[in-house]
Amino acid sequence: MAQQRKTTSANRSNQRSGSSSKKAPASSRSSKNTQKNVVYEEKEPLYSVIWSYSWGKALYLLLGILVLIGLDFLIAMNHYDLFFTVLGIEIIAAMLIGWIVFIILDRMKQKELSENPDEGSEE
Repeated sequence: MAQQRKTTSANRSNQRSGSSSKKAPASSRSSKNTQKNVVYEEKEPLYSVIWSYSWGKALYLLLGILVLIGLDFLIAMNHYDLFFTVLGIEIIAAMLIGWIVFIILDRMKQKELSENPDEGSEE
């Protein structure tokens, strides 16, 4: 996408007087639609905006859980003992992974505090 420059009032007055720009023939000017210089701002994607709110994180967690349970139903194919076994294994795995991540993040935080003791005492 090519960048379009903004026209200032000085540029507009030069264009009107004809000193710095060439004018198109009258026949082609009337047949073409006038194009405006539009500058588009890049917006953040919707999923990123939703993630920035606490309710958005809860919504994504709920959607993830529902998708996981739905996949478990598809895998089990109405064998409920298999469904609950797979779901139990997934819950245990999620708890173990969450606990490991918590320990790693806690140790990293303690390491940073021990390296910079001045930052933790300021309040």
